[in-house]
Amino acid sequence: MHRAFGYGMVLMTMVGVPAAYAQDSLDDQLRQPVNREVINRQRDVADQLLRLGERQASQEDYRSALSAWGRAAELYYEIGDTASMEQTYGRIGGAYAELGDYTGAETAVRRQLAIARDNQNFSTQIFAWNTLGTFRLQRGAINSATQAYEEALNVAYSVQNFEGIGLSLSNLGLLASVQGDYVTAIDYYEAAGNYRTQAGNLIGRANTNNNLGAAYLAQGLQGKAIGAYRLALRYGQDSNDEPVQLSAIDGLIDVYSALSDWDQVRRYLDERIALTVNTDNDWGRLVTFKRLGEFYEATGEPTLAQEQYAMAYELARLLDQTNLEVELFNRLLSFQNR
Repeated sequence: MHRAFGYGMVLMTMVGVPAAYAQDSLDDQLRQPVNREVINRQRDVADQLLRLGERQASQEDYRSALSAWGRAAELYYEIGDTASMEQTYGRIGGAYAELGDYTGAETAVRRQLAIARDNQNFSTQIFAWNTLGTFRLQRGAINSATQAYEEALNVAYSVQNFEGIGLSLSNLGLLASVQGDYVTAIDYYEAAGNYRTQAGNLIGRANTNNNLGAAYLAQGLQGKAIGAYRLALRYGQDSNDEPVQLSAIDGLIDVYSALSDWDQVRRYLDERIALTVNTDNDWGRLVTFKRLGEFYEATGEPTLAQEQYAMAYELARLLDQTNLEVELFNRLLSFQNR
């Protein structure tokens, strides 16, 4: 699907041709006028293919999107539009990742990174290294993921890109959390939060705070976890970002459940209900019903717990969430055996 591209200066040798003739031939080629009409036509086609791929990806038709974006990348290469090539290869990498093909995803992002280096585009370099780290982490390649995140951090520090520094530190914190090193993770997350605040990225700060809350909770620091989650929830509300809000709410439910503070658990469950129940977000509703079932079970209301688990079970079947379906079935079965 992809062509083999080489970036930078290309050295071409003319074999069996006298040097003077070869130079005259090259000069003649360089003097030929550029056909702007052809270039503009190719750019229009490439731009249309880029938009087509975006529509197909939004419909989760990633194979078709890859085909459209691959052809767009070829056309951008032919007209020398390296900035658009950067953009396109980033999308190709994301599509491969959605398909679970992290080898293909990494290959595409490496091409994006090579172009960004040639273009001295430091922002794209930072983003690409972080993306590579995430793909490697998905494959369980901890050491190479660490290397990629550290490369991103070095580039970000070199140009004092606060957003890039914050993102890279946050990813290093996530890597430490995955390995169970929560003390190191907390150090990274706390530093990342400061940089993301300086960059004015509320959503980034909220995501970092949600991860920080989880690390605090893993260390038994419930008070700090509550503070981190509440700040994430506020930023999510200010930015109208529903996934961030739900992540923060779930964290707060976990903390207060561990403390058996059921009034607070009910408060945040009500916030989750408001965000999910009367929507077409089936996954959000499933999790809400499951959490309500857990709440009612913990507070001694088995009938209400069964009702919520039953609704969650039906959604799990609808969404083909086999593991959850089995878990919820077993929970429902346990009530019959009491």
